[in-house]
Amino acid sequence: MCHYQTLFHDDSLGYVVRCNECEKIQLGYGNMVITFSQDDFEAFRSWLVRIREEQDPAISSGLRCILIPTPCEGMKLLLSRRELDEFIVMLETADNELQSLALIRLFSVD
Repeated sequence: MCHYQTLFHDDSLGYVVRCNECEKIQLGYGNMVITFSQDDFEAFRSWLVRIREEQDPAISSGLRCILIPTPCEGMKLLLSRRELDEFIVMLETADNELQSLALIRLFSVD
């Protein structure tokens, strides 16, 4: 049974939680929920940052024109620049929390 620890939560954006038992990370954004291992979460976050850097800044921030491929054939995420920015903020905030928790574990005495 999973016991979740909140890494990020915003009612208007979504959430990122980590199970303390299996260490899987689940994120909810818009109408999607994705579950990752910690390594896959980090790779996905880095990949989205790269995709954002490749976008033309002249494109309207509200126009949904950024296709994010998924491992599922024929399925892609369609986001606007604004949505991609929000999504990345969620992931980076959660990643910062994960790094902080890892540092705390290093110095905790059991």
